[in-house]
Amino acid sequence: MATIGKQKISTVASLAAGGTHVVRWNNYPENSPLGYTAVPVPPAASGQHGTSQGSVEVVRVQLTYQRDNYNGDKRHVDIHVKNTGTTTTGFDVWESWVSS
Repeated sequence: MATIGKQKISTVASLAAGGTHVVRWNNYPENSPLGYTAVPVPPAASGQHGTSQGSVEVVRVQLTYQRDNYNGDKRHVDIHVKNTGTTTTGFDVWESWVSS
């Protein structure tokens, strides 16, 4: 039976509205279906009835595998996260995979 694994791989404290940040993760799980999710972490709300919100999206995922006969193979993934909201927000990036 297949198992779904997950782990938080990065936390970014602050990303300006409209900005994009690239998270690099080395040695992603090989030979597995992968998924990456960005979860907004907006700043604390202030005032008696204050609100705060964040909105982010993963706009691109780029996997790189480098074959090297001398130093050994290396692989990494670049996860491009964009703040689609109108205010600065932080975010966490999660990786999930399926293993048998």
